[in-house]
Amino acid sequence: MKNFVLSTALCLICLCAFGFHSDSVRVFTYSKGKNNLHVLRLHDDGRYEHLFCSKTTVKVDTGSFMLQRLKLTFESRTKKTGSQSMRDIVLFLNKNNLYEKRWEALLQKNVFAQPTQDSIYFLTYDYNPLTRKYLDTEKKAEKTAEKSLSQDKAYFMNLLHRFAPRYERYIDSNYCGPGCYYSLVDNERKVPSKDTTNDRLLSSFNTMVHETTHHFNSTNYIMVDPQIVVHFPTVQTYRSQEFLPLVPQEALTKIFRYKTYVSPGSGVSANLSGICGIMDEFSAYRNGTRASLDAALSAKAQGNEKRTLDFLNEALPTYFACYEFRVFISWYLDYGVKNKAELHKALMANTNFRVAFTLLEQGFMEDIKTMEKLVKENPSVQWKYDLYEKDYAIYCKELLKKQEKILAAFRIQGVTKENYKSFLVE
Repeated sequence: MKNFVLSTALCLICLCAFGFHSDSVRVFTYSKGKNNLHVLRLHDDGRYEHLFCSKTTVKVDTGSFMLQRLKLTFESRTKKTGSQSMRDIVLFLNKNNLYEKRWEALLQKNVFAQPTQDSIYFLTYDYNPLTRKYLDTEKKAEKTAEKSLSQDKAYFMNLLHRFAPRYERYIDSNYCGPGCYYSLVDNERKVPSKDTTNDRLLSSFNTMVHETTHHFNSTNYIMVDPQIVVHFPTVQTYRSQEFLPLVPQEALTKIFRYKTYVSPGSGVSANLSGICGIMDEFSAYRNGTRASLDAALSAKAQGNEKRTLDFLNEALPTYFACYEFRVFISWYLDYGVKNKAELHKALMANTNFRVAFTLLEQGFMEDIKTMEKLVKENPSVQWKYDLYEKDYAIYCKELLKKQEKILAAFRIQGVTKENYKSFLVE
């Protein structure tokens, strides 16, 4: 039973380069003959793409990579064999060059591949950089994907119109649905389902809103809800993994989203961009949960019991992220006070950023009260709520008792959703 519940609580990462999810990429090219070209792209979030180009085709392998002590290893997601596959391939990276052997990398001799900034190697798969031409077959596949994306969006827009209308306009302008993101469970990338039937799409409702929020958020503004967007000056940050000395040993396994978001080596923005990335996720989890609850309440008012349960089940796997990300923020602030005095001072002076946190925290806690009331009215999901509370929420709540003082100092006292504008600094 527990494994089933965990499978619904995937941590979701956006593929596209928007907001805090900026995506820098290093590209290397090499050849093993006159009529072929290899292009290896290493993304800063741990993804790779390897293209094998001949005069007639482009074959692609994708997956994740690990870099440890110069050593690059690859885990293929496509599981294909052939010239494009990076499965079982080991390379070494030093001073921005690739080598086939460790000693070559250490001595910087016999360079295997050098980085390139030539824009032709950054293009989509329907372009062959060897022949410098587009592939007609790939163009057709791209059009098919665009059609599927349009159909998926139409389905979600209909759901929003019927059940969560205040999110309708915002989703329409910033839509990021299936195919725009991938899933991580314990830092393991999961291949997305190809099932885009209505039932499957409904079970992605929370995720779609979550990822759309990432598309909307920026390094200088963040969405509290569709009616409240807070702008703030740029925040200088450090990696979240630096607060590891403050983290209790048992928290490494007891906090469900710890490993994915803020553990050492995590390649997502919540780690790389520090408190900005954590706040981005806080916003995304809050809005995914809030939209699901809006829809559940609307379905209830319409007398639609099935949809009420559908949307309530969408909110349940993500509500306790409220406690997790408040813990992460408290550790970040706590570590900053003790070890990053100048950065912490600048952060405390960023009033608008603190207003955004205060409103997100207030809003998410109100959402949880709404959800708990709905759970009591729908006893069939009580077991699931109880399980999440026991396994994840209660531990974080205990940690938050110890961290309350530092969070209280970070909040802007007196701020509410009705008066927040009077606290903002131009």
